[in-house]
Amino acid sequence: MPVKRITPCPEGSQKCVSTLDTQKYCAMEPVPFTGTAESAKTAVMKVIAEFPRTSVVEDDGAYVKAIFKTKVIRWKDTVEFEVDAEDSMVHFRSESVPYAGSDLGANRKRMTAVRANLVTALAG
Repeated sequence: MPVKRITPCPEGSQKCVSTLDTQKYCAMEPVPFTGTAESAKTAVMKVIAEFPRTSVVEDDGAYVKAIFKTKVIRWKDTVEFEVDAEDSMVHFRSESVPYAGSDLGANRKRMTAVRANLVTALAG
């Protein structure tokens, strides 16, 4: 199994979601894929580009790190993706800026949309 770079959210976090987390507030489902890991990564990059105010800051093999800026205040939220070729899953993690106490559900809302777009991109 490849080493995962993305991690679960900090304990008790109210501003983070992760497919590798089991905490009720933070946990989300990974996105399964068929086909190659390369095609899954291409879909990830396509989905990132579909969202406004985003930029990829690290692209290293199966791992992608992007910044999603919030609309009004322009806070920089970190979103990470990892394509797990062995398990045929795309894992992700999204966390609000360090100084935010709670994101009022913004990460979950964003990543629900990202996940839905990724499912669509991988299907066709």
